[in-house]
Amino acid sequence: MSLIVALFATLVLAAPADDPRDVAGWRDQSDALFARGDYRSALDAATRARELDKRDPWARYAWIRALAAVDADAARAAMPGLQDQEALQALPADERARLDTALGYVCLQLGLEEAAGMYFKDVPAGSQSHPEAQAGLAILAVRRGYSRQALIHFEAARAAGKLDPSLTELEHETRFQVELHDFTTARDLRDANAAGRAYAVLDELRPNHPATLRARADLAQLRGDAPARERALRDLLAVDRTAPGAASQLVDTLLELNRPSEALFIARDLAPERLAADTLLQAIERNWDTHVEAALAWRRRDGAVGRDRLELPQLQLAWASSHPRWGRLRIAVDALAPESGSIAAGEPYGSHTELPAAVRSLDDAGAGLLVQWAPRSGVVIELGQTPSSFVVSNLVGALRLRVNGAGGPFDFGLERLPVTDSFLAVGGASDPLTGRDWGGVTRNRAYLEGSVGGDDRNIYGNVSGALVDGKAIEENAHWQAGAGFWRRIASGEGWLARLGGNVTAMGYADNQSHFTIGHGGYFSPDHFLSIGPTFDLRGRRDSASFRIEGGLNWQKLRDEPSDYFPSDPVLQATSGDPRYAGSSREGLGARLAASVEWRISNRAVAGVRLEGMRGEDFDEVRLQVYTRRWDHALTEALREPPVAVLPPVFHDLN
Repeated sequence: MSLIVALFATLVLAAPADDPRDVAGWRDQSDALFARGDYRSALDAATRARELDKRDPWARYAWIRALAAVDADAARAAMPGLQDQEALQALPADERARLDTALGYVCLQLGLEEAAGMYFKDVPAGSQSHPEAQAGLAILAVRRGYSRQALIHFEAARAAGKLDPSLTELEHETRFQVELHDFTTARDLRDANAAGRAYAVLDELRPNHPATLRARADLAQLRGDAPARERALRDLLAVDRTAPGAASQLVDTLLELNRPSEALFIARDLAPERLAADTLLQAIERNWDTHVEAALAWRRRDGAVGRDRLELPQLQLAWASSHPRWGRLRIAVDALAPESGSIAAGEPYGSHTELPAAVRSLDDAGAGLLVQWAPRSGVVIELGQTPSSFVVSNLVGALRLRVNGAGGPFDFGLERLPVTDSFLAVGGASDPLTGRDWGGVTRNRAYLEGSVGGDDRNIYGNVSGALVDGKAIEENAHWQAGAGFWRRIASGEGWLARLGGNVTAMGYADNQSHFTIGHGGYFSPDHFLSIGPTFDLRGRRDSASFRIEGGLNWQKLRDEPSDYFPSDPVLQATSGDPRYAGSSREGLGARLAASVEWRISNRAVAGVRLEGMRGEDFDEVRLQVYTRRWDHALTEALREPPVAVLPPVFHDLN
């Protein structure tokens, strides 16, 4: 008997289960298969349900839902007229609301936004499905770009309780986009208060989102807080190194904060395209990268008599480097070999009112040192010494400050620099009668200069006051003021031409231009006036840049009478109280300078500069050949216009 029961049980278990016999059964089976991801079988089951009751709204819903997963195009085509309106009306209100909500989400899945909106809107406010339908309307509004309307629907959906995680995230993102739009509008309207309120919400919703960090940077810029903008941009780049424009904006901010080295490093690392196109950054790169410089120069200055003549060969070797923390450092060694003209017998010189015999040309040679340190951009400290082998050696130095204003740069500072108008002024001389040393003139000057405008129009000016002294010479006071303008007259691809005008006025308290004890042998008129037109032509072609500059001027000057020995009353008295006669002269002068620089490679350049001046008191010519070499390749080693290693003699040409 037991054997028969076991056999019967085995046959029962092995027999296939009966298929569902009614619509509800097939519908339930379709739901179960759909939940397991078996969409094809779910579609078959839903089809059987529809065949049993073609008017059943839920069977039609199960079928379209499965069809949407299997063949979206077929589902879109079948959606119009899917439901039987009489069957829908027969459903209870709450069930009808649940069905409309379900159909709305199918339409959302198929991209039938208009149909989805109609289904969701048909769900009445009091129904249990209303929050879910409102969530669907919120999703639809987000898709259509109606973020503010979406927030209203999200609020309604939340009325029934917490939203599911995906909807909560979508709501946060929608609110974030709304506030981001509000921030952008306030920023564009320059409304810092409204922008600040919008940013506070952004920071609460997405504190580390790239858009929030960019908004923080924009808000800092709107408030004029460059340090805060720098921090925000650095945070943004830490999150997204490729954030569009962020690296370039950080470069601009660092330049605004007067930190050019950091701007250069950011450009190199994160914005190489900016460095490739920005001439200012390229100039910073040339200055900050380690390099060596060499210049071989020759200078000749001719005055009215032989003792006024000066020939000055010069060789400068320099090394320059930098570090982000301690700034830029440049060390230069200058080898000088000045030589004067012969001094004829009968000329006043030293302690002689009349030399008993001619003195052959004087010469000397030596090397000086100059250290220049820029602890930060716009600040330069200089300290050096003229050659110790000269008859008179001097300490020199300077403190220079530059402020980059909105219109242009302004420079001011204090400096003690050698006067190089004559052999006596450069290094001093010994009296042929007594062996007494004198000369070695330095100018202790305070100055202020600046310019406003660009290449199209530019106005510049300068003013300075100085005390001029030296060994055994009378201290002298000096003032100078100048102004001028430039205006573009023509330009083309790679070149620019400007015309302008310049006026310079200066004066000295005493005439110390002679060569007896107490005088320094430097140009020191009671008053000097120069006025005239100037021109400037600069450009670049292939691997060379050039600049030609100069002008004509009308000059008027007056030399006051002066004692032969102003610093030695005893010698002046015992010599019969002799005095140099004063004079007054006027006439035309001319200035001309030309520079050309060639790029030898992407880490070396060579150049030449020739400059000259012809005036009422002296003529001067200077020639310089120079080179620079960096320790690695630069973006652009060539300067435009060229800048020689040794500074120009005639500052008003620049």
